[in-house]
Amino acid sequence: MFRNSRSRFRSVGVSTIVGAAALAVFAVAPASAATISSIDCASQAGTVVARAIRLASGQTIVLQQQIDYSYQGTGQVEVYCSAANGTNLGDVTDAQVKISISPSDPSINASMFTVSGDGVPTANFNPATPGNPVLMGPMSGPTNFTITAPANLLPAGVAAADVGAHFEVVSLAYGQPLTDPKTGITLKPGTFGDVIAQTPELDSLALFGSGALGIVGYALLRRRARQGK
Repeated sequence: MFRNSRSRFRSVGVSTIVGAAALAVFAVAPASAATISSIDCASQAGTVVARAIRLASGQTIVLQQQIDYSYQGTGQVEVYCSAANGTNLGDVTDAQVKISISPSDPSINASMFTVSGDGVPTANFNPATPGNPVLMGPMSGPTNFTITAPANLLPAGVAAADVGAHFEVVSLAYGQPLTDPKTGITLKPGTFGDVIAQTPELDSLALFGSGALGIVGYALLRRRARQGK
C-alpha cells in the first residue's frame, strides 16, 4: 500500500513539476508577432522606413542573486515598424540592437556586467570591453537578453540597490543601417530602463533551505531502503 501511494505521489509530483516547468518557459518566452516587409512598412507608416523604425519601451530589469551568489536578470527588445500614431504595424526582420549597461555608482565598473542573447547571436561592440556593450542580432520579433553580474555587485549588508541603467539602440533594420534618405544622417531609435540588483528575501532563503533538507532526507531514505534489501 505504501509502495502504491509512493508511486502515485511520484507520478503526480513529476507531472506537477513538468507542468510548472512548461508554464515557466511559456511565461518567459517572447510573444510571437507578425513581421512586416520594408515596402509595407513605408507604405503603411506613410514615411520612409528609417523614420518608421521604433524600439519597444524599456523596462526595469531586476538582477536576482543566484545560488552561486552571482546576479542575473532578463530583458526584452522588440524592433517594429510604427505608424504616425505609434501603432505597431509589425516586427522588423533582420534587426540588430546595441545593448549597453551604464553603472549608476562609482564603485561599480561597466566590465562587471555581461550581456548575452537568449538564442540570438551577440558580438562585442568594442573588443576592449567584452560583454558590455554588445551588438545583438539579427533578430525578428520580441527577443530576450540576459544580464549577468558577479557576486560582489552589491556590498555586504545591502539587500537591493539601483546598480545602473540599460540602453538599447537600433543599428540595423532589414539588415541595413538606418540612413535617412532625405537627410543622409544615421538615425538611432532607442530606449532605456533601470537595472536593480537584489538578494533573496529571508522567506525565500528559508524555503530554499527547507527544500534542500527535504532532498537530503529523501536521499538518505532511499539509501537506507537499498541497504535493507
